[in-house]
Amino acid sequence: MTTATESSLARDTVVLKRTYRATPDQVFRVWEDVEARARWSKPWPEMDLVYDRHNFRVGGTDTYRCGLDGHFNWAAEIQYLDIVRDKRLIYSERMAEEGRPQSTALIAVEFFPKGKETLQVVTIDILTLDGSSMLEGYAGSWEPILDNIAGELR
Repeated sequence: MTTATESSLARDTVVLKRTYRATPDQVFRVWEDVEARARWSKPWPEMDLVYDRHNFRVGGTDTYRCGLDGHFNWAAEIQYLDIVRDKRLIYSERMAEEGRPQSTALIAVEFFPKGKETLQVVTIDILTLDGSSMLEGYAGSWEPILDNIAGELR
């Protein structure tokens, strides 16, 4: 066993909020529909993303691969920890690059009705194994992802 003199672990909590012109049920449905999620989960147009497994239920697992321009060098495994229809969704996500673990995140998504709109709050508690660059990438990719959800609701 080797002993590290400096930790390469980095931790952060990111909270993102979006208000959508849709009901909580409509917003929730784009999370549970794997075809919709495969569209809006891509933060950039040149990213490819494929779900290999989808089991949207408490205790269920999803797996997907993604990467730029057809290079699927990233893989993720999602495990659903709590699902309350139209209210909240809590899951863990493990990411690996070329088979090497890179991060683990606990993600909570909450849906709050606001008249004819829904406030969605996404809280991401992330632990990366390669330092802060993965933290920046995680936060930077979620902003366009949440924008994509608005497009899916039209």
